[in-house]
Amino acid sequence: MKYCYVIFASLLLSNVASASDLTARVNQYFEAQKAVEHRNSTKSDVTSLLALLTEDATFEHPRFNAVQSKNEYEKGLLYYLGSYGECDIQVKNIIEGLNAVTVEYLHPCIDKNGNSDPENNKQELVTLFEFENNKIKLIRHYF
Repeated sequence: MKYCYVIFASLLLSNVASASDLTARVNQYFEAQKAVEHRNSTKSDVTSLLALLTEDATFEHPRFNAVQSKNEYEKGLLYYLGSYGECDIQVKNIIEGLNAVTVEYLHPCIDKNGNSDPENNKQELVTLFEFENNKIKLIRHYF
């Protein structure tokens, strides 16, 4: 019987990535997001970002009661493609959990005309990333 518990525990843990692996995946996502939010962004930048997500990934923004599928998220990214000047992501804090990472960060942007919104650029943002098999399954913005 003891042997069964060991097998069960190892099967359970095989789907759990280490927290540092998940934080590295979030950093990859943020790098891909910055590539999409750039005046010279291309459809391949969007494809690279979406490759980090599971097929059934969802993107949520509770403040706006918005829930998007991966396909809907892709359409939104393509709609705004090229409308940015350049954006940055400055991570302030990371909390790692079981198959989840919460990140507090700044997301300053400059539009394609070189203008910025100092008020928005100082707003601290919080996003929860949940994972399945080392890919992002859920992105939930709390701002």
